[in-house]
Amino acid sequence: MDAAYVRRWREDVNACLDRLLPGFEVCCGYPADRHTVGGPAREEELASLVGMHPPDDLLVWYGQVRDVNLPDIGNGYFLHEPGLVARRDVTSVRGRFTADVVVFASDGGGTLFAVEAVTGSPVYRLPVGEIAAGVYRSEDPRFDVVAENLAGFLDRLRDAVGLFATTGTVCDL
Repeated sequence: MDAAYVRRWREDVNACLDRLLPGFEVCCGYPADRHTVGGPAREEELASLVGMHPPDDLLVWYGQVRDVNLPDIGNGYFLHEPGLVARRDVTSVRGRFTADVVVFASDGGGTLFAVEAVTGSPVYRLPVGEIAAGVYRSEDPRFDVVAENLAGFLDRLRDAVGLFATTGTVCDL
């Protein structure tokens, strides 16, 4: 993943939001909340991630996009800003999978999304589960791999925003 990919992703998602938001209230029956795709993270925010060994793709992402808030897409999707990522409650997963992870996103239903630390592959979906001493534990079948890597996750999210903007169909990641 490179900076050009992230810039295209941001443009694509913003174009979908530009189509969706003007008619949102008529379509959905309530006013849209504020949707944002932020600009680049500040240097000090990026520095806060260094000690946690984030994958390179996550650093590339934050070099272009600080955070994403899509509260009305499905149950809501939120790609966290670096300061929130650095305050990590979950550092590893155990159960169906075992890995050291970096949690970088969530949805409005309590599900977390984590990328494997250092390698950046794969991206896991962590439904509500037990978290103790930084370890997420679950045998829930929804605890699963949702993408091969961060770009795959971002592609799925972009496609979900586009589908919702075009058809009103909600899809989960």
